[in-house]
Amino acid sequence: MEIRSVSIIVPVHNEAHSLRKLSEKVHAVLDNQTYRYELIFVNDGSKDRSWEIIQELSQNNRRIKGIDLAGNYGQTMALRAGIEKAKGDVVVAMDGDLQHDPIYIPQFLQLIEEGYDMVGGYKETDSRSTSTALLSKIAHWLICQLSGVRLKYFGATFRAYRTYLLKQSHLMGDSHRFLAALLSRKGIRQTEIPIRIEDRIHGKSNYSWKKIFIILPDLIFLKFIVSFMNKPFRLFGSIGAVSFLSGFFLSILLIGLSLFSSANIKEEYISEFIFSLISMTLGAILLCFGIVAEIGVHTYFLKSNRSPYCIREQTGISKNKVRMLSSHPAYQEVQGA
Repeated sequence: MEIRSVSIIVPVHNEAHSLRKLSEKVHAVLDNQTYRYELIFVNDGSKDRSWEIIQELSQNNRRIKGIDLAGNYGQTMALRAGIEKAKGDVVVAMDGDLQHDPIYIPQFLQLIEEGYDMVGGYKETDSRSTSTALLSKIAHWLICQLSGVRLKYFGATFRAYRTYLLKQSHLMGDSHRFLAALLSRKGIRQTEIPIRIEDRIHGKSNYSWKKIFIILPDLIFLKFIVSFMNKPFRLFGSIGAVSFLSGFFLSILLIGLSLFSSANIKEEYISEFIFSLISMTLGAILLCFGIVAEIGVHTYFLKSNRSPYCIREQTGISKNKVRMLSSHPAYQEVQGA
């Protein structure tokens, strides 16, 4: 894939101290390249002078663009806003705190041109505190287990993607943490290279032990998205069937005991019988919910005109179906009649 243009997307939250320096570094690296590029800063509800500086940079350099969100929506929504405005063949996402060095961008792009769909960086060395590093390893292990994807580093924002992958990613919540896992599960061609993460000059890390309680619900959601998003009936239907059949056979057993022996359900097995009824009811509810969820997924893709898969390339297929139809002799014959 020959790269003609690149979009650099930088979510910004109170990064006024680093924007000019980051802009200078990006230009120093990319001005010598042969492709066009744009640098998109997405201001995510900053309370400092970040937006003013972005406006100033944009006025002085036509390659710099700014998006000012109407509040603090989080890094995922900031990335999504940038992705939806990006015009490049490749999107490079990176943080705005100067920990990511733009010097690696040409290496990312070279690998993209060699045929990879996604290229990321993993830390050569980890200079963080022991507790923060341990938290990161726990989260990384959980993501590996739940997603079934083996990456050296999931948490990196600093990655290059072919744009077509991201245009259909529909980021929500905090899913940017698992974006690499969500994309890798589709069988894309991806690789990682070792990079150096610079020490923070300003501010402090947002990682803490309380973050694991925020990540855990997201991991449960990740498992659902990875395994059952397109076929939710497999999840709810399987659990519902097991619950219903367990309750059904238990109730048959109890009724059989009552009919063919001296056992008295009302006096001896009332709790077991009630449990069997509850199990059957819960199973029936889950089966119905699975059917409704399956219908909802099909309706979503049909009405929204979205595809549940990504197309890397097309050949011999017209992009304008209306024009192709109108040129067909049978169509012209009908119109003439």
